[in-house]
Amino acid sequence: MNTLATSDIPQADVLWHVARVPEAIIRGHTTHEAIGAYLGAKGQRQGLYYAQAARVLGLVGEPEADGTVPLTPYGRAFAQYDRSAQSTALRRLLREQEPTRSVLRAIRERGGIDYNGIAGVLRRLAPLAESTARRRAHTAAAWLIAAGLAAWRDGKLVAVSAPSERMGWAVVRRRMDSAAR
Repeated sequence: MNTLATSDIPQADVLWHVARVPEAIIRGHTTHEAIGAYLGAKGQRQGLYYAQAARVLGLVGEPEADGTVPLTPYGRAFAQYDRSAQSTALRRLLREQEPTRSVLRAIRERGGIDYNGIAGVLRRLAPLAESTARRRAHTAAAWLIAAGLAAWRDGKLVAVSAPSERMGWAVVRRRMDSAAR
């Protein structure tokens, strides 16, 4: 049963570029084209993909009528985190948000899945063509690996224990206090 729109299945391959979208917006790069340029030689189309991916994670909202991409309150806070706190936050978001939540569940239930298995999960979530689902399966796998939640073993993506989680709030507070001085 499809519950998501096709745009809710990310196609922005580099998770850390998605994580930089709130930073781009805080620095005044608020359109898809400007976000793409901020992320490094990426055009309007890639800026759109990365902004959509940040929206899926709850870091930004839907574009405004004038084409600007607004930050969510969480996205504004996320942009202030240090890299360690962002890593922790990304792992939590990937475990909680679709489509990665369902992919992780399938990995755990089946003891690992290949790209076709990931594509099948994505096709159950959104009305994707088979070829599109296979391409986006690569994105989902890349995100889970980048976050330290999964790894390839014997041709299957398997769950791995993520580094110990800590809130990171003390780090964020110190960083914000230092900036105020």
